[in-house]
Amino acid sequence: MRPQKRKGMRDAVPTGSPSDESLLDAFAGGDDSAFASLYSRYRERVTLYAWRLLRRREDAEEVCAEVFTTIARGTWRPTGTFRAFLFTITHRRCVDRLRRRRRRARLLPWLRQADRSDETPEDAAAHDEQLRRLERALSALSGDLRTVVLLYYGEELPSREVAKILDCTDQQVRSRLSYARRKLRGVMLPEEEP
Repeated sequence: MRPQKRKGMRDAVPTGSPSDESLLDAFAGGDDSAFASLYSRYRERVTLYAWRLLRRREDAEEVCAEVFTTIARGTWRPTGTFRAFLFTITHRRCVDRLRRRRRRARLLPWLRQADRSDETPEDAAAHDEQLRRLERALSALSGDLRTVVLLYYGEELPSREVAKILDCTDQQVRSRLSYARRKLRGVMLPEEEP
């Protein structure tokens, strides 16, 4: 599905170059080279913006690819300039990735073996207790939930790759992760003292 032609969409572009609007109109009319021109015009800027937010080149490049794939599918409905819309999508994708990182960071220390040579005996005992609680919590999860948690958090695979491994949809993986996090949260959070 190609994007619908939009009237009144203008962007500041170099003098003598076709406007974003004319390129979008041409792409909507079937001219794939127009999309290639838009991609060429904005790829570096989108990637740089994403890198500045995410601080990982690979993540920034993936965000850029996701953004332009969204635009190529024509699933967007811009209300302003193309450039503003482009960076709105880019920003939202980056924020989503940062949220996923924070979620992963909560469980990663417990799912991975770390160098514990500098721990005090008290720290080691507390860490061991946390690991026992995590193991009990993981054991209480159904096989599907446990597998999703271990692949996503333990192996740090993106949800779409976990979906391929488990032969399900990305949405099903995200739903299972959400449910598993709720179940694990009660076990992993420190117990309140009376």
